[in-house]
Amino acid sequence: MRLLVAGLSPREEAALGFFLDRNFKSWTWHSVAPDVHAVRPLVDLTVIDLAAFGWAHWSEASEAQLLAWVQGTPAVLLVSAHDRSWTGVQERSANASMVWLAKPYGTQAMREALDQAAAAVGTTPVKPALARAAPVKAEPPSEASCLSIADFQARLALQAENTPHVFLRDLSEMLSQKDAFEARFTVQNSLIVHPSNDWMATNTPLQVIYRLCESDALASAVTVRTLDDAQAEERAQRLGMPPQDLEVFLWNLVAATLDKRATAVLR
Repeated sequence: MRLLVAGLSPREEAALGFFLDRNFKSWTWHSVAPDVHAVRPLVDLTVIDLAAFGWAHWSEASEAQLLAWVQGTPAVLLVSAHDRSWTGVQERSANASMVWLAKPYGTQAMREALDQAAAAVGTTPVKPALARAAPVKAEPPSEASCLSIADFQARLALQAENTPHVFLRDLSEMLSQKDAFEARFTVQNSLIVHPSNDWMATNTPLQVIYRLCESDALASAVTVRTLDDAQAEERAQRLGMPPQDLEVFLWNLVAATLDKRATAVLR
């Protein structure tokens, strides 16, 4: 079992490490700093302190960032015993893959939480971003959740010229060229797309990409460069960005941006 520990203080991390070494000897674990943009390694489950990531109190943004960062893996979520703002989410996600553990906690409570989360490994949908694999499709996705490049471009063409879709229009133009390319959002965060091979990879939460699609100010800071096949695969692997189905990504992109805008207009 591969465990990722995120956001614990040095003292808490040391104590948890000692506990894991004594009680879960066959497990491997390591830690990362509380950075929502950090590249996640390949793991089976996660222990994460919500407060360290700035998610001590629930909000729509906090929930979206949490789900994007956890990426579908079972998780033990550490919350304050005095905070009730996450109660609604706990009730909606009442399943074995998301275990809520109030701080301070005892060793028995942590053991039970880890056992519960570990039992859910492999039983819940896990996003493809957790699998390091060659840029090929593992399983063909449902047609209902796919959007071809041509259909994506047709949907975008229906939008008024004054709508804030600079990034989507730039993306559409690069998709037409069929060459692999990288859109860099920050020094560490980017999106790599290979139109001809129908895959994409990113280390950026989708909610961040959705916001960028609807803000020309954010889109103006994005830089795009063309890559050859070897460069695209090498860079994606080096940044820990496993390939995902491009048509599924385009479908999600339209559903979260263009379709949402159309719904708002209809209302």
